[in-house]
Amino acid sequence: MEAISADEIAALGNVVVTQIGYRRVAVSCAVPLASMLNLRTVDDVFLDVVTWSGVGRPRSTLGLLTSFSGRLDLTDAAAACATVRPIGSPPSFSVTANFVGKRNYNTEEMKHACAEGIIASHAGWTYERDDAAADLNLRIFVEHELAHVGVRLGKYPLHRRPYKQHHVPGSLKPPVAAALLSLAKVNPGTRVLDPCCGGGTVLIEAALSEALAVGGDSDVMALAATAANARAAAVSIPIQLWDAQALPAADASMDHIVCNLPWGREVSVDVALESLYRRIGEELCRVLAPGGRITLLT
Repeated sequence: MEAISADEIAALGNVVVTQIGYRRVAVSCAVPLASMLNLRTVDDVFLDVVTWSGVGRPRSTLGLLTSFSGRLDLTDAAAACATVRPIGSPPSFSVTANFVGKRNYNTEEMKHACAEGIIASHAGWTYERDDAAADLNLRIFVEHELAHVGVRLGKYPLHRRPYKQHHVPGSLKPPVAAALLSLAKVNPGTRVLDPCCGGGTVLIEAALSEALAVGGDSDVMALAATAANARAAAVSIPIQLWDAQALPAADASMDHIVCNLPWGREVSVDVALESLYRRIGEELCRVLAPGGRITLLT
């Protein structure tokens, strides 16, 4: 995912990818910040504030986080966010914390430690436990003993697409669906099939990219979720109730096939996965046009 996201970011122009790390891509950006909020394959965009070192495993690290947070200068980050959306004055803020590896403290304790330092040093700023209610979200991502600190550019995470109103078991996050479409090299006007569409995320991301999306599922509830999500996205997508092992589609009729196949976990299957995949695969090869591409997640 990191490499796919880096390619999408670089394609904006006037953006230099400076580092690709675990679960993150660092860039230097000269384009209008609002354009970063149109990215499809990233979970979120944060303004880089500072990197802390010495963020270790002991519980004493919580006091260190409070001390570090008390020295943060968030003025420039708040002003940058204000160029793309309204920000209260003084703002409310939330904290998101994640870490890699084992710690003798949890993410909730990290949030409170950081919030304590910010409140002490930023007069009038108020802490919100609910990210959605806050003007600003401060994100702390700890990898080994480094903590990358950023402020979310948008009001909400980019992966939280407004159209994703209805969910079904095994449904993809939109950035993953967008990444699959990127790997498939889907372009506007090309025909895209998702034979196991679930909640419709792949189809909707394809339609929003101006591809000609069509799909179906063997689950009536999944089709209802797809239809509702497509309406929320204001896109029209033909969908059918079908068995992906016997598709009602003509030979060589699809330029791309992109699908998150059932894994036999959240979405159960009645036969061995090997048999199911073999039969679905035969159908996908039959309906794929010459020079087309099949991109599957499993």
